[in-house]
Amino acid sequence: MDYQQQSFFNYEIWLRMKQEEFSMHGYDRVTVDDLWKYCNTFLWKHSRPERYHQEVKAIMDITLNDYFNFASLEAQVYNVSSLDEMELEDLLG
Repeated sequence: MDYQQQSFFNYEIWLRMKQEEFSMHGYDRVTVDDLWKYCNTFLWKHSRPERYHQEVKAIMDITLNDYFNFASLEAQVYNVSSLDEMELEDLLG
């Protein structure tokens, strides 16, 4: 089991609570895995809090706006087709 998986189990309850909060606001497609990815690739990208309670607070402070800014940026950056796959005629015509 790698560090992120082991670490995930320590935060799963808090991630589930945040997921339930999002779901109560009508965003039931956001998963615990999505939130965990947000924490590891964006929220804690440059510096992870030193203490467990600080990490929990950071998770509980995630807003819908924070998460969806990340998700929209990720969609723009990582889901771009290469030019080889695009049909230029369809784009131009």
